[in-house]
Amino acid sequence: MKQLLLDLNKTDPPTLENYIPGDNTELLHVLTNLIAGQQQDRFLYLWGQAGSGRSHLLQAVTDVFLQQHQQAAYIDCALTDKFSFSATMACVAVDNVERLDAPGQIKLFNLYNRIYENNQGIFLASGTAPPAQLDLRPDLTTRLGWGLVYQVHELADENKIEVMKGHAKRCGFELSQEICDYLLKHAQRDLPSLIKLINALDRFSLARRRPVTLPLLRELLQSASSQAHS
Repeated sequence: MKQLLLDLNKTDPPTLENYIPGDNTELLHVLTNLIAGQQQDRFLYLWGQAGSGRSHLLQAVTDVFLQQHQQAAYIDCALTDKFSFSATMACVAVDNVERLDAPGQIKLFNLYNRIYENNQGIFLASGTAPPAQLDLRPDLTTRLGWGLVYQVHELADENKIEVMKGHAKRCGFELSQEICDYLLKHAQRDLPSLIKLINALDRFSLARRRPVTLPLLRELLQSASSQAHS
């Protein structure tokens, strides 16, 4: 059970390959072209609610440049207000910009201008609302709206269910509609968390030598909760 709890807390690195686009196919195409140097616009702003996949995309793009041994940085404004940038940096991704305080907004404004003036490097940013609706400095929201702006749409429940059932089938078992509905109601609703839970449920089923059922899922969640609080 301790290993299952560790599995539940472990997340796979975000990549463009393991991102399920749903209604975001155009955005994924733009980001792919951006990485390949086939996209003219170097400034993108993504907005959407929590769990929509904004952070996944920003981290995935940043990681591509790091894997190519180019300088890149992912900054989560919910965790830090420190921005580091050099003239040779290929990509800067700034997440959750709505969390910036006044000094942080000035830093981001200056960062944007420096990247723009250097005429090189990619700037990605994301927030919970379109630039014009952010409670930030007007000059900063204007800058964020200069480039391409995309809403990141969360997957519809029917799409999540389709992905969950398909993943379970590839793992060698059937996932009932009852279990899918329960997961969407009681578990974290973002797809990576759901897939992670399905993988843990598969291993729990094998360890207990019992079929995958709703009672088994409840037992797994209860056991994991007990371990987490012990």
